[in-house]
Amino acid sequence: MKSSIYAALLLSVSCLVHATPSFDTASLKIEGAINQPNYEQVALWDEAMLGALPEYEITTRTPWYDDAKTFRGPRLSDILAKVGANGTQLTITALNDYSITLPISDANKYQILLARSIDKIPLSVRDKGPLFLIYPFDQYPELRNKLYYGRAIWQISTIKVE
Repeated sequence: MKSSIYAALLLSVSCLVHATPSFDTASLKIEGAINQPNYEQVALWDEAMLGALPEYEITTRTPWYDDAKTFRGPRLSDILAKVGANGTQLTITALNDYSITLPISDANKYQILLARSIDKIPLSVRDKGPLFLIYPFDQYPELRNKLYYGRAIWQISTIKVE
């Protein structure tokens, strides 16, 4: 009996530790108009948490590569649902403080990915990682323009829901 209680307690503690990464281990910070924070008023996501989400693929051509590439990662809409996002726009910021703004409606309309790999190779910071926002450019011809290419931000560190 004591061992099963001890095991349940360890499992509970490990889930709590895993559910709340520190600022040092977080790959992504989501802030602003969210109602499911896991650390004070923000939602911190580490690699394990991102990896636990369903992953999808988009194979598309982009201005940054000569050939079509297959991008794989969770849908932005799934992450926004997990944190209880309730705004109308997102400001997404990269590691170098570059930022873009896009309507939240793009996440569902185009099933945007937060790509974690390209052609099955995990993204490193050197290769536009750890997260690269990617639209399905080949699937929707209206996306093949400067506006949407400009929204395809890489090295994502923070998403602010407004």
